[in-house]
Amino acid sequence: MAINPDKCWWTALDKNQSLDLAFTLSKKALVLWDNFNFQDEIKDKLNAIKALPGIALKEIDDVIDKRNESFDEERLTNIFTLFVTPVLQIRDGNLKLPYVVKSTFLSVFNILKGILSSNDKSNALDCFSLSISRSLDAITISNILTSEEISKLTQKYFLLSGKNE
Repeated sequence: MAINPDKCWWTALDKNQSLDLAFTLSKKALVLWDNFNFQDEIKDKLNAIKALPGIALKEIDDVIDKRNESFDEERLTNIFTLFVTPVLQIRDGNLKLPYVVKSTFLSVFNILKGILSSNDKSNALDCFSLSISRSLDAITISNILTSEEISKLTQKYFLLSGKNE
């Protein structure tokens, strides 16, 4: 069964399922960020943030592992703060990146934003959903996974969403 990511079925997932899917897809898309050959003029801007998405995903993995325990909110807030300047530069057009690379970076940012807004369930779900959309865009456009591989990766979550009924 082919899953159509355009339907946004993941919006029916609960917060934990949505976080898991966002993390899984961002981790797959991260290869686009890590392997992108940045031009010399923006390498200087990116030196400080090149490892940031990978570091953030490691911290997010810890949050997922400790789901029922408290997590180091201060550490996540500090990492989130490091994302703010590059995100603003991307949005203002001062940091021009290919769509798939930008989407990968922003998918990780949105997961952090969702985790840190955990007191507002609706906002957290919106952030995780946006992360999922960005990752799927990056993965699909860049062909790092086939539609069959995406379906296999997301099948469990699709079934959990109840949209298959």
